[in-house]
Amino acid sequence: MAFWNRWVAIRTEGGSRAELIDRLQAHLKAGGLKSKITNESGSLKRIHVLKKDLDQAKTLLETFDEEH
Repeated sequence: MAFWNRWVAIRTEGGSRAELIDRLQAHLKAGGLKSKITNESGSLKRIHVLKKDLDQAKTLLETFDEEH
């Protein structure tokens, strides 16, 4: 359970929007953040960042949302 102690989910997408998770991961990586993607039931994808990076991730997420 160490995974859940260190990581926090910042976005979940499903269906045709699930591809956005992969693009978001590339955006976070370009911003210097590590992230992990988990596949939930069905076609849902969830992206996680380290808890210590949450504030920076939120800023990058806002930028990503403005561009897409």
